[in-house]
Amino acid sequence: MHAVHIPRSSTRRLLAAGISASIGVALLAAPASAVPTSTGGTTSSGTTARDAAHATATATRTGQRVEVESARSELTQVFAKPGGGFVAETAAVPQRVRQADGSWSEVDLSLHRAASGWRPAVSPATVLFSAGGHGPAATLTNGAKSMTLGWPGALPAPSVSGDAATYPEVLPGVDLVLTATHTGFTHVLVVKTPQAAANPALREIRFDLGGDARVRREADGSLRALAGGAEVARAATAEMWDSSGPAGAPRAAASSPSGPGLAARTSSVATAVDAAGDLVLRPSAGLLDPAKATFPVYIDPAWSALPSRWAYATTNNSTNTDTSAARVGLNPDSGVVYRSYFEFPTLNLSGKLIKSAYVQVVATHTWSCFDTPTYLYQSGPITSTPRTAWAPALTTLRASANSHANPGAGCTDAPQPPMMVRFTGSVTAGVSSAAAAHLSTITYGLCACSDSSGTGESTANRWKKFDPSSARLLVDYDTPPTQPTALQVGGAACVTGERVTLATPPTLSAVFPDADSGQVLQTAYELLEIPASGVYDSATPRMTAPTGSTVLAGARSTTAVVTGTTNGKSYAFRTRSDDGYVASPWSGWCEFTIDNQPPTVSVDAVTSPAPPGELYTYKLRSPDLDVVSFRYGWSNPPTEEAEAGTSLGWTGKTVSVTLATPAYGTNTLYVAAVDSVGNVGYSSLVIQVPAP
Repeated sequence: MHAVHIPRSSTRRLLAAGISASIGVALLAAPASAVPTSTGGTTSSGTTARDAAHATATATRTGQRVEVESARSELTQVFAKPGGGFVAETAAVPQRVRQADGSWSEVDLSLHRAASGWRPAVSPATVLFSAGGHGPAATLTNGAKSMTLGWPGALPAPSVSGDAATYPEVLPGVDLVLTATHTGFTHVLVVKTPQAAANPALREIRFDLGGDARVRREADGSLRALAGGAEVARAATAEMWDSSGPAGAPRAAASSPSGPGLAARTSSVATAVDAAGDLVLRPSAGLLDPAKATFPVYIDPAWSALPSRWAYATTNNSTNTDTSAARVGLNPDSGVVYRSYFEFPTLNLSGKLIKSAYVQVVATHTWSCFDTPTYLYQSGPITSTPRTAWAPALTTLRASANSHANPGAGCTDAPQPPMMVRFTGSVTAGVSSAAAAHLSTITYGLCACSDSSGTGESTANRWKKFDPSSARLLVDYDTPPTQPTALQVGGAACVTGERVTLATPPTLSAVFPDADSGQVLQTAYELLEIPASGVYDSATPRMTAPTGSTVLAGARSTTAVVTGTTNGKSYAFRTRSDDGYVASPWSGWCEFTIDNQPPTVSVDAVTSPAPPGELYTYKLRSPDLDVVSFRYGWSNPPTEEAEAGTSLGWTGKTVSVTLATPAYGTNTLYVAAVDSVGNVGYSSLVIQVPAP
């Protein structure tokens, strides 16, 4: 059935009947506003930690996801998960603002009294509205540059409600309404009676423009505010609409300053910038004629911020100044087909492993009382905002989802509440490709069409409105751990192409890198006995390796002592880590030999011993090539030490030492050889020195 449609608007009130002229102004870059709130250790989104390492540790300890404060931006929040990995939630409309002290505050456009006027509590744009009197009605500041908009005359004190300030009777029967937006502000003239519409001043409406910016009209009728060559803001071509609508329709279905109602008549508005640099609006006479128009009538060239991350497209390239809703499908009242596009930043996902991803957005209005489909495409880029030319290409169909959210009275379960719609499908594949290609953005288009040629796009029951501020790209991602480094066996560093010799079964050790600092990794090891050939591969039997353990990313982990080794045999081990999503590459192999056999040592025989007090040179020898030093002395164990060397004609190690004979009679020279792993072999030589 076709129920009454109630458009949802961010405007918090509706105005009485009349004519309005409006301009939406938006800031290009976003300094921000006035009333900060503390982030602390918890926010509306839950527990926070200052960086990824602390967030991961807290998530692991508490079993709850924890936001990474250092990754927060106006569009994105990143959360560490208890089981490892992260979730990035990215919006297309700014959600928060960074304050001067570095903290973040949620966007709050409600107006608060300031020393010199009214300003939004927390806004991505720096905006100030007049408190009444002479001077600018609105001031927009972008960095060191400003743009002011004024009414040619003194303003009365405004009445303030939510994000809007109303200045009554700026002309007889005409109000001026200034409304704060995510990207700046809109200004609307509300003419409340047909008599007011007859005022000649409404045939050519002038706004004083000042500050550092100068406004320039482009060939297509759009406007650009420039300061020193830098663009501060721009406005799409101006439109106007009346308040025509179905009899008995709810008040919320009528036209308002935020956009046309269900059956409103629309027309373009001529714009000009005069010699003094002021803005001139020339409304369509037809929509100011009480015999042809239903009041109020609205005139709006709709300023928007650059860059904006969402836009709509229409089949006839008409402008709709109500950007509180992202429209999809065939408008049953105007016959215009809409598509809506959302651009999400993805540079923070560059090179990441994407486990899952989906897009979600809230449906606020549907033509049908029952589920009908909407299709999500990966698309070409947005070329302009708030309206992009028909239409960025729908390159890949990623998902479809059914929804219904008819707020009217005609459904059996009326009114239906807004519905969160999730698009899953192959979104993960698209985000994975974007991450692998290091793309900075990804753009999606919402369409009522089941294929890129537009099939089904004009089906009446697919007409829907979505809340653009609710659009999110949610990505579950991880940085894969990298190959372990700095391998050690028994505390000795492993060197490629060499074997470490050890006297006892060793521990195994390595450093386990992962770019996600604080990530908890699980280690694993492989151990094998090196065949006599010295060659091994994946078919070589594996031994029972020591059990791995958990370790923080970037830290060293050491196993228990290896079991099952045999003296004289050689072995190799390698290791890797797993973060719960994916395992790292295996490390290189580290080879080692178990050698607990003491080396052999001897002393050359003495044929003519020296008498006591005289020096004699003794030759110490060992056939073992891994001997590194010799010890010697007249007491046991020997304590004097000399470095082992080589000598011509001897294949092992040797050293010559000179000592004085201690006494006549029997003397024993004690010697030892020490190998590279600390094994010590002992021997001795008895020397008889005859008495004189």
